[in-house]
Amino acid sequence: MVACYSGNWLEYVRHVDNPSGSGRCLTCIYYLNRLWDSKVHGGGLQIYPGLPLVVSIEPLFDRLVIFWLERPNPHEVKPAYATRYAVTVWYFDAKERAEAKGKYQLASGQKMVQVPVSQASRTS
Repeated sequence: MVACYSGNWLEYVRHVDNPSGSGRCLTCIYYLNRLWDSKVHGGGLQIYPGLPLVVSIEPLFDRLVIFWLERPNPHEVKPAYATRYAVTVWYFDAKERAEAKGKYQLASGQKMVQVPVSQASRTS
């Protein structure tokens, strides 16, 4: 996911990345904000790994933040007063992801069709 906060006091409320067993097990956030000063620009990441502990991270250029999702790890983006850029990548547990997709397809009434890799169409 590529995120651009316009700087109009935009924030991302406190949440967890794997609330219902979607398969996400690791969050990686890479920041692209040159000359960032959180005291002036806001937009910091706050992670709540367990009360009373709160971890505050500035979204500085070329910073990579990685955290496990084996426990909820609620986090949020505080209001940003300048345009703020980040790229987020999630690593998925294959088994949990397949189970989550199966539950979703069953709930939506879709039939699960599996195509072996050897039969998948290829373009050259």
